[in-house]
Amino acid sequence: MEKIKDKKVIEKLINIDKIGTLNAVNTMKYEKEWDIYVDNKVNPKGFVVNSRMWNIPFGEDDDVIISMLKGLDYSKEQNFAGVLKKYYDMVKDMKEIAWEEHCYLYYLDKENLDLDNINHEVGSLDVQHVEILDKYYTYKDDESYNYIKECIETRPSSAVFDENGEPISWCVLREDGTMGIMYTKKEHRGKGLAISVSVDLAKKVIDNGGVPYVHIVTDNNPSINLAETLGFKKYGEIVWFGVKAEK
Repeated sequence: MEKIKDKKVIEKLINIDKIGTLNAVNTMKYEKEWDIYVDNKVNPKGFVVNSRMWNIPFGEDDDVIISMLKGLDYSKEQNFAGVLKKYYDMVKDMKEIAWEEHCYLYYLDKENLDLDNINHEVGSLDVQHVEILDKYYTYKDDESYNYIKECIETRPSSAVFDENGEPISWCVLREDGTMGIMYTKKEHRGKGLAISVSVDLAKKVIDNGGVPYVHIVTDNNPSINLAETLGFKKYGEIVWFGVKAEK
């Protein structure tokens, strides 16, 4: 594999599937540090975008992708961020999976954005709200506070607030461009707050030239129903997973 920095080199591959490559494109848009690995600098048939601890492969030739996946350094744990399921299957045939989370990718075409679904006053989050979001975060750990803080400081967010200015329903934009960390406090559910927040954030994404999209765990029926109610289209199954380091 050859490492490059010029996104234009893989533009042709990106255009093959603009929805299936959303996480790769947005990772390069929102992350400060990332690398692109290709099979060939002149006429690449596959790539792997790497940022922090995450890999995102894509290509027009499955044999090329298999070869590139084999070329990763498995002396350390390798993690994959929301990749197409066929790439998960390729890795699973070669290596031992350490953990996995299967999701559906849903995306929203701008013509399906319905601002009439915003029925509440929606604002943006501030760093003073990080602690509240972290408290309710599904994946709360020692690093989640700083992660949520970064999301709020560097990318769009949407929230509905109570009379004291505390957020009661919210959604932020992650580093791969997905709409996530969505939550509505239990005592405020059933009022359509999540709908207002979601549509508001989707508008911000579209206004910024992007495509609103979400990764929803396959058995999370309430979130799936919400996405479909708002006009999001189901693209297919993607997988977040990690591979055990080889001794």
